[in-house]
Amino acid sequence: MKKFLLFISLFAVASLTSNEASAQIKAGEGQVTIALESNSSYYTKDKTLEDIGLVVPEKRIRGNFGSNDYLKVDYSLGRFSVGVQVDGYLPGLYGYDFYDYCLRDSKLNMFLSKYVQWEGQNWGVRLGDLFDQFGNGYIFRAYEDRALGFNNSLAGARVHYNYNNMVSFKALAGLPRLYDVRSKSTVWGADLALSISDMIGWNNGIIGIEGSYVGRYQKDAAIKFPVEGGMFKGVDNDILNMVSGRLNFELAGFSLRGEYAAKLNEDIYNPTKDAAKGNVISLDLGYNYKRFSASATFRRQQNMTTFIEYRPMGIGGGNSMTYLPLLTRQHTYSLANLNPYRGSSVHTGGEVGGQIDLYYSLRNPKARGKYWNFHANFSMFNTLDHYSKMANMEMKGRNVWIDANFDVERQWNRQLKTTFLYSFQRWDEEINHFDSPHAHYCRSHIFVGDVTYKFNKKHSMRAELQYLASNDYEGDWVAATLEYNLAPMFSFYVSDMWNCEKMQDGAYGNYFMDVNTYEYRHELLHYYQVGASFTYNSFRAQLSYGRNRAGYVCSGGVCRFQPAYTGVNLTMTLSF
Repeated sequence: MKKFLLFISLFAVASLTSNEASAQIKAGEGQVTIALESNSSYYTKDKTLEDIGLVVPEKRIRGNFGSNDYLKVDYSLGRFSVGVQVDGYLPGLYGYDFYDYCLRDSKLNMFLSKYVQWEGQNWGVRLGDLFDQFGNGYIFRAYEDRALGFNNSLAGARVHYNYNNMVSFKALAGLPRLYDVRSKSTVWGADLALSISDMIGWNNGIIGIEGSYVGRYQKDAAIKFPVEGGMFKGVDNDILNMVSGRLNFELAGFSLRGEYAAKLNEDIYNPTKDAAKGNVISLDLGYNYKRFSASATFRRQQNMTTFIEYRPMGIGGGNSMTYLPLLTRQHTYSLANLNPYRGSSVHTGGEVGGQIDLYYSLRNPKARGKYWNFHANFSMFNTLDHYSKMANMEMKGRNVWIDANFDVERQWNRQLKTTFLYSFQRWDEEINHFDSPHAHYCRSHIFVGDVTYKFNKKHSMRAELQYLASNDYEGDWVAATLEYNLAPMFSFYVSDMWNCEKMQDGAYGNYFMDVNTYEYRHELLHYYQVGASFTYNSFRAQLSYGRNRAGYVCSGGVCRFQPAYTGVNLTMTLSF
C-alpha cells in the first residue's frame, strides 16, 4: 500500500510543473516533450472470489501491488529528433502476458527503447526502435497497445523516400521485441506505393496500387514440434516469405480498398504447431453523402497467424508480428461487451465474415442544439472447412458469431441527451474452448438506456441502465451507472453489474467449484465499482475501487484475458 501512495504523491507533484496541456519545454534551439503514464492496482482480499476459485492468492507470488508504467522523452531540433521510452513493470499487473510467459526471478522489470531520426523533405531515416505497418498489417505491423500490454517494436533501421506523392518507398529490418527481450528472429521488408491519380494529374479522386514483401528468419524454424495425437509436424525452411498487394480507389464519396496477402511457404500458424501456407483477402467499401455514411468490410483468412518465435503454446498474445483484428463492433457498454467475439482461427486455422455499418444524422438547421443520430451494425463470421486434429475428423465450416445491433441518439435540447442501444448476439461457445464437431449456441439480447442532463456549463449528470436477457450461458444480467461531472476538473461515478438469474446449464453456466467442498454451486455476484477522476491542464488521474469480472478486454479488435480481482485502481497520465 505504501508503493501505491508513493505513486500518487509523485504524480501529484509532477503535475504542478506542467502549466499547459501538451506543453513543450525549450532546450536551446530545440524542444523536449515528456509523457508519463502509470497504471497501478492494489489487490485486496475478496473471500467470495477466493472460495469459488476465481482468485488463487497463493499464485500471486508478486504480492498485492502491481504497476505498469511508461516514461517517454523526445527531443527535436529542426528535422532531427531523438527519443527514449522506459517501460517499468514494478511488478506488472495481473492479466498481462508479460509475466505469464516470461518468468523472471525479479519482481521488477524494465525495458528501454530508443531511436534517432532525420526527416528530410522527401526522405527520412530512423535508427533504433520503430513502429510501422504495411497495408492492413496482415504481413507486418509493429505497434504498441498499452491496454493489452502489447509492444512488438522493431529494433533496427528504416529508410523511406517520396517522389512528388507519386511514388513512395520504404524499407526496414530489425529484431522484434518479445515482452522484455529482443527476439533473434530477424525481420526485414519493403513497401512500395504508386499514386496513379497523381501520375496522370487526375484531381477528382484517388487511384493507388501498393505492394509489400516481408521476410522472417528463424534459426530453429525447421525443428519438429509435438502436436495432438503424438504426431510431429515442422517446416522445411528457415525463412518465411510473405507478400501483399493492395488497391485504393476513391471517387465522389465512394471508396474501395482491397488487399490480398499470402505466405509463400509453410509456416507454423497456431499453438498446436500445424504447418501450412496461408492467405488473406479483404475488401472495404465505403460511401458518404451529406449526413449519411455506409461501410462494409469483408475478410477471408486462412493460416495467417504469424509468430515472432516458435515456442510451446505460442507464448501468448505478445508473440505476433502481424495484425488480424476482429471485424466486429467494439462496444463500449459493459453488457454488450460481456462476451466479445474472440476469433475462431486459433483452433480452426481460418475464418470468413465481415460487418456492415450504417450511420445517418437528422438535423434541422433552424433548431440548433437538437438532432437525431441513427446507427446500425451487423457482423457475422464462419469457420472454414478444415481438418480438426482435436476431433480427428474433417469438419465443415459453420457459423460461430452474429451481432445485429442499432442505437439511436437524441439531443433534445442544450440540456438533455438520450441514447438507446439494442444488440442481439449469438456465438458458438464450443469453438471458444476447442475445435468440437458439435455446436453450442448461446444467445443474448442487450438493452441499454443512457441519459445525460446538463444543469449548466459545469454541472452534468449521466445515468446508464443495461439489461441482458439470455436463456444460455450465464443467464440474465443487469448493470447500472450513475456519473456526476463537475467540469473541467472532477468526475465521480458508481456502478454495479450483477448476474441476476440462476442457470441450469452446468457445462456452460455460471457455476463455480467451492475450493473447500469441491462441489459446484451457483453464485449471483455483484461486480461493483466506485471511482473519481481529476483533470488539471495536462495531468489526469482516475482512482477507483471495486470487483472486476473475469473476462476479455478488447482494444482495436484484439483481446486479452483479464482474471477476476478486487482492488484499488489508479491511472495517471501527464505530458509536458
